[in-house]
Amino acid sequence: MQNVKRQLVEMNIPQASALGRVSLRSDNPQVVTTQQLDWPGLRLEAGINNIASVDDAVGLHHYVSMNVDDRPVMFEIKGERGPFERFVLRRGTAWVCPAGEPISIRINSSFRYVRMSIDPLYFSRLSSNQTEPRQVELRRSHGIASSQIGHILGAMIAESDAGNPSGLGFVEHLAAGMSHQLSLHAGVRTPGVVRHRGGLSGAARRRALELMHENLNSNMSVQFLAAQVGLSAAHFARAFRESFGLPPHRYVLRLRLERSRHMLDEENRSLADVAQRAGFADQSHFTRFFKREFGVTPGTLVRNRRR
Repeated sequence: MQNVKRQLVEMNIPQASALGRVSLRSDNPQVVTTQQLDWPGLRLEAGINNIASVDDAVGLHHYVSMNVDDRPVMFEIKGERGPFERFVLRRGTAWVCPAGEPISIRINSSFRYVRMSIDPLYFSRLSSNQTEPRQVELRRSHGIASSQIGHILGAMIAESDAGNPSGLGFVEHLAAGMSHQLSLHAGVRTPGVVRHRGGLSGAARRRALELMHENLNSNMSVQFLAAQVGLSAAHFARAFRESFGLPPHRYVLRLRLERSRHMLDEENRSLADVAQRAGFADQSHFTRFFKREFGVTPGTLVRNRRR
């Protein structure tokens, strides 16, 4: 049981700080055919279900599961305040559970599945537009019939089984497509976030982003960026945070980490070289911030890529 709980935590089924009771089916063993736990911000698994129920789990990641079996699956989900409700999950249909929402489920049979979870911050970045930031919240949704979700999950499985030959950049494109599909089928747009009163103008946003991308491996100050868009440092810092949800220095750090993640796909690139080219003081500094952002060290990603 402890191994099952550990795997549920790793796969976010749902990933939980305090996992409730887990009941397994006694008539079939656990079968996992694909598992990918090292992609930054993503978890992926495919196999044959042997979980009968999960009670009162709270996920830290958004979660989507699809039935890929020939048979429909009947399962029950407990409402927020009410009793369990029954749903049928036919082949090729999915259900979504948002991060932070308690979940209790009962499943009546084994079936072939694909499960994916995505970090909420990663999802938010992929589902937003840089020049017009917006926030999409997910709601619990059942019976989503979307061939696009199935195609994306299938591509993720193929990429994982092949050892990720296309690199993390390709995985991010798939994750962006999945984020769009989840926003489309299970999203609720948060009102009043697209345009922030007091935020940067469109021209100032574009100029600030342009400068950040051009000078990632140098130490840009808030004063420098503010002067380039004609604002005081204090006004620029406040307006930038309203527009992008992060202070300027944190946004630059995220851009550096994204650049470094793509550089790790290049052959014969040492971690020290990546750290320097991405604007970090040294490899140790780079490794610490990379793991904080993506949940895995850059060395682990490189070793997995070379397998």
